[in-house]
Amino acid sequence: MNLGDFTGKHKTTSWLYTNGAIAAPRVLLVGLGEYHDLTAEKVREAAGNAARAIRDMGLSTAAIPIPIEATPEMIQAATEQFNEHKTNTDDDDKKKKLESLTFLVENEQIKATIEGAVARGKTIANGTLLARDLSNQPANYLTPTQLAEKAQTVAETAGLDCEIFDKATLEEKGFRTLLAVAQGSVEEPRFIILEYTPDGEGQDTVVLVGKGITFDTGGISLKGGGGMHEMKHDMSGAAAVIGAMQAIGQLKPNVRVIGVIAASENMPSGTAVKPGDVVTSYGGKTIEILNTDAEGRLVLADALGWAAQYNPKGVVDLATLTGAVITCLGHIAAGAMGTDEELMSKVKSAAVKTHERVWELPLWDDYDEGVKSKIADVQNIGDGGAGTIAGGAFLKKFAEGYPWVHLDIAGTAWGMKGSSYIPEGASGYGVRLLVQLVEDW
Repeated sequence: MNLGDFTGKHKTTSWLYTNGAIAAPRVLLVGLGEYHDLTAEKVREAAGNAARAIRDMGLSTAAIPIPIEATPEMIQAATEQFNEHKTNTDDDDKKKKLESLTFLVENEQIKATIEGAVARGKTIANGTLLARDLSNQPANYLTPTQLAEKAQTVAETAGLDCEIFDKATLEEKGFRTLLAVAQGSVEEPRFIILEYTPDGEGQDTVVLVGKGITFDTGGISLKGGGGMHEMKHDMSGAAAVIGAMQAIGQLKPNVRVIGVIAASENMPSGTAVKPGDVVTSYGGKTIEILNTDAEGRLVLADALGWAAQYNPKGVVDLATLTGAVITCLGHIAAGAMGTDEELMSKVKSAAVKTHERVWELPLWDDYDEGVKSKIADVQNIGDGGAGTIAGGAFLKKFAEGYPWVHLDIAGTAWGMKGSSYIPEGASGYGVRLLVQLVEDW
């Protein structure tokens, strides 16, 4: 350091070769920056930087003297790569996977504490990685039916109850907006319910709702061709709910949690829903569909209506809902809107603790005017401007009878840059936030 080869600045690393002075042949120095500027997020990023440096060196084992929960979580999250569809991997893909991480602790008492923290960190990391893998899957490998099958497998391994509604059941129960979105595709829709119930009685119920559009062409209101391949990520809200439910089932918090996912494709065809069509939601409200590319809010309308039956103390939905939120917040934070200050405060607190950031946008009654329809109860797009808020104003019409927060994660679900522990592609955003929210309930 005296030579200036390593400054200790944030996001820097440097290898030292010990030449036999200690048992370890190499020591990795990881910069944390100035002590007075140190934050939990900088430690997370340092752990991610360390993990990548170890991976790039081709090492499979390491020891670390920083026994904190975020370390295993971020090291695991930083080193996993999505390459299951590659038949021939290049040298970077062939680098060894970090298989063993040893924490250096002072005594047995600290060891016992750290073991619990490490176990929690790994559980949440696995949930995040599951969400990433689901979101990264090409649409031909993850149809609504296959997403439901994945959720069923998660339920079996995490001790959750699972119920899946097929097309016939959806028709019987009146999920007409979900069915309208799905009618242009040969792939049938699915409605997925994952339930975690703790031991005992009297616990609050929290419902997590995920948008599960496994591929979005825009339907008859067809999107432009550029970047359409990324629309496989349009089910990232569903992926986050499934990943969070897996972790919740394993961590066993003392609150009942229901995960609800409306899954469909949005495709153009001779049977597709058309601009100008009017459909009736699960809760009975009529919707004029002015733009078929505003389909996420349609499937969520049915899901939010369904959520009311659980008499929840809080409902949080996650959806890649609008491109407008990227214009507003970039890829840094999710847009948050809601009807309950206490629930919004809990979501914000969880966001701060996990660094899965949110920024609250207003949902004043004035915005309701923009989604009023001339021929139905509501229309599925606004009258121009405030596109993200218009999406929230629409959803508010269906989130009745319970505290509700909507997270527009279109900017954070993928395309995030600059973080050492979030790789290219899907981010898994929302898993850590949701788990923290439930644990703090």
